[in-house]
Amino acid sequence: MFGLLLLGCNHFTPPGDGVAKGCVDVATIPHGLARGLGLSSHLEWGDDDASNARRSFETEQWGVLGPGNVRRDVLWRDLEPARGQWNLAPMDRLLNALDTVDADLMALLNYGNTWASPEFDDDFRPPDDLADFGDFSERIAAEFGDEIRWYEIWNEPNAGLAFWRPEEDPERYGELLVEASSRIRAVDDDAMISFGGVFLPRLLLNTGGFDFVREVHGFVPDLADHIDALSYHPYRYPFSAPEEQTDTQDSLVTTACAAQELVSEFGAPELPLWITELGWHTAPEAIAVGVSPEDQAAYLVRGALVAFSQGVEVFDWYTFRDSGEDPENQEHMFGLYEYDDDPLAGEEAAPKPAAHAFAALSDALAEHDTVEDLSGWLGLDENTWALRLSGGSGETYAFWNVEGTTDALLPGRGKATHWDLTGAETTIHARGGAFSLDLSPYPVFVHAAGAR
Repeated sequence: MFGLLLLGCNHFTPPGDGVAKGCVDVATIPHGLARGLGLSSHLEWGDDDASNARRSFETEQWGVLGPGNVRRDVLWRDLEPARGQWNLAPMDRLLNALDTVDADLMALLNYGNTWASPEFDDDFRPPDDLADFGDFSERIAAEFGDEIRWYEIWNEPNAGLAFWRPEEDPERYGELLVEASSRIRAVDDDAMISFGGVFLPRLLLNTGGFDFVREVHGFVPDLADHIDALSYHPYRYPFSAPEEQTDTQDSLVTTACAAQELVSEFGAPELPLWITELGWHTAPEAIAVGVSPEDQAAYLVRGALVAFSQGVEVFDWYTFRDSGEDPENQEHMFGLYEYDDDPLAGEEAAPKPAAHAFAALSDALAEHDTVEDLSGWLGLDENTWALRLSGGSGETYAFWNVEGTTDALLPGRGKATHWDLTGAETTIHARGGAFSLDLSPYPVFVHAAGAR
């Protein structure tokens, strides 16, 4: 195998005067980049015909997409519908589905349970007695710890109106987190436990994500002793490009750097960072207008690569399938696949461009564990990105331009495999000691021939 960067044999020497991106030059992901790329999914876990059909279809598509992990709600209300009465069959169906592909489960332990807060009859309230949630967490870890790699404790606890009613409560959430974490660790020493992914934007009716984490830390000063990762959901409002930085919205680079500063404040600078939800919807008439299907695909790939380049160890796309067809409802259209109204009718949900892009990205990440920013070395401006993926078999390169079209030169010789977000491959040849690449907002990948 020959490498692309054999500078002694090349006629092209990069200028080295470009603009480096972010606060990290080289990031290594311990479990590998492909394992870190996942789906935050609502995989059906029921046993009726429609649920079985949808689960079968989604599992089959995982084999095409190549997620390294799947994040799924492990819903307390479904598994313990009455105190002490357990129904764990849904977990068996979920884990059996994961067994068909090489993907880990990120078990999202949530939410409340009506019998645990009977005065309110609301699944999205924490239990009156936190030990009840501890019992649930311990039971899941005891029964399935050999098959669960990662745990996340609650979802977006800082979005109280939606998920921690009637309003977010950092003190109470801190108590629940400590309770769940200690109970899981009592039966599974190897568990990786994350702070519940916080909704990052500060909108009208919620506490900003990192502010909420700081408030929890104020009540739990030894927070870093109870978690193995910090999860956050850096959704864009409005749904702009992942690299865009404005007076009212930070880029994914800025948020990753801020997250690193946050864990450093806790005296845990090595604490892993996880993005357990992020997506761009395609609802054209929503209040926060969606993006085109083509841009959704581009933002997925760019968002994941930007995150990994800044040391984020998990990037889970939200979500697998659209949940409806209302053009005014953003929640309907975050999926990689279109809505399937009747899974028993014989018509499968159609893939969006983002599904093909996810598969192309998964292919690019395979076997690699390190991301290096080459923008400065290659002489690229602030809008042009170049990342080298290495570790494992050979090296793969990812290129794109944020705002329009441009070109770039990559030192090398011989031939290489080039592919785009559709997965279409071509063979390219070096001229004058370099590969010449045409760039746009839609990323392309390059790998030495014979090494993929």
